[in-house]
Amino acid sequence: MATVPRPVTIQYRRLPDRLRSFQGTLLEERWDHLVISQRIRLRNPRRKFGKVVVANGYQAVWFILRGKWCDIGKFYDRQGNFTGYYCDIIRPVASLLSNQSKTSIITDLFLDLWIDREGNCIVLDEDELNRAIAKHVISAALARQSRRELRKLIQLAKTGSFPARWIRTYRPATNSNRA
Repeated sequence: MATVPRPVTIQYRRLPDRLRSFQGTLLEERWDHLVISQRIRLRNPRRKFGKVVVANGYQAVWFILRGKWCDIGKFYDRQGNFTGYYCDIIRPVASLLSNQSKTSIITDLFLDLWIDREGNCIVLDEDELNRAIAKHVISAALARQSRRELRKLIQLAKTGSFPARWIRTYRPATNSNRA
């Protein structure tokens, strides 16, 4: 069954209680995942490995996966060229949508991973996780699980099996360039 693209709000919680919302377009809805396109709005470009990888006007295609410890953003520059993957370590979601226009709340567990076009990985926000542990914003057990999941993703990325093939080959209808 094809999903008719429609506006959707991505609800994202940063522990302990900061809730942010982002607007996107729901491209695909299945029992086990959502695919959401989002135009990025940033003041300052983000650089990794000496290259601009995310900037104002770039497109992200988010893959929110039921029961998984991460979501995955596939990023494209303004010309539609793939720049890399951004992976948030999250608390697994059991229900993907809270209603037809909003995702269920996605709880960020601080650690993130950037994977560039060549498969190089860089861990992000470890300092934020350490501060959250020190301030008792996240339990030690949940922090350990977050680190464990990050290590798994890095190992899978090194073997070329992360992200999953269907995500690596996914092409949004509005983006005709290779990724």
